[in-house]
This record gives sequence, C-alpha cells and structure tokens, in this order.
Amino acid sequence: MKTLVIGIGNLLRSDDGVGHHVLNALRNEHISVNIELRECATGFDILNEIIGYESVVIIDAIRSGRETGTVYRFSPDELKVKPTLHTFSSHEADFLTMLELGKRLFPGKMPQEITIIAIEVGDVTTISEKCTPAVEKAIPEAVELIKGLLS
Repeated sequence: MKTLVIGIGNLLRSDDGVGHHVLNALRNEHISVNIELRECATGFDILNEIIGYESVVIIDAIRSGRETGTVYRFSPDELKVKPTLHTFSSHEADFLTMLELGKRLFPGKMPQEITIIAIEVGDVTTISEKCTPAVEKAIPEAVELIKGLLS
C-alpha cells in the first residue's frame, strides 16, 4: 500500500509547527520504505501532495478548548465537528472542501483512507521554532500512535 504521512503547520509559530516536529521524530523511527514522510503548508498544497496515495496520515494542530497536549485521532468525517487551525482561512479552502474538490478533479486518485492525528495546542502566535512544554510532551505519544497505524 502506498502511504504518505504529512506534517502540517508553520514552524515559526510555536505550537503550530507540531505537525513538522512529529514528522521529524518519525524520521528517527526507521519506518517502512513504503511510507513517505513530507512537510506541507495547508490548503491546495495538501491536495497536490496526497494525490495518488492509497493511505494518508495528516498531522496537524487543533484548537478545541481541551487540555493542551491532548492527542486526537479522527477521520475527515469527524473533522466536521473538530476545528483544526487549518480548517478555515480567507486565503485557502477548508480541508473538507479541498478533499471534495480533489475527488471531483481527480476521480480514482484520491486516498481511500485518510487519518488525522491532531495535537491540542496552546500558543500559535509566539514566533518560535519550539513548541510549548505540554505540546512537546505530546509528540512521542503522537509518534507511537502513528507507528501503530503504519504497522
């Protein structure tokens, strides 16, 4: 199965870069050669990256009001009720709209299986390449969850 793991976010906005940090931690885990790891921004960039893969794991920040550092696993259908930081933007299509657009533009080429791993974040405004301590502690948990999905 052709699988992509994609980390989303802005590395210069503290916790917003958590997708990239999880991806970097996964690179040290010696996962299967059939699995590709890539960083990405948001919106249409994601669409271009996921075309042609059978399975995709997306790692992103989320703000739902729960405890910072909480790790979630959900499907795109569940995304309808969980607001990620990259769901809405005045410059981009939201994630669900982008997926529907991909299905219409590229029939048969969109992933059949999409899993979203999200980490509850606290600070996304401070200019820093480091996550807050609570989010930093959640990275190993997210890595283990993803490794379980990939095995």
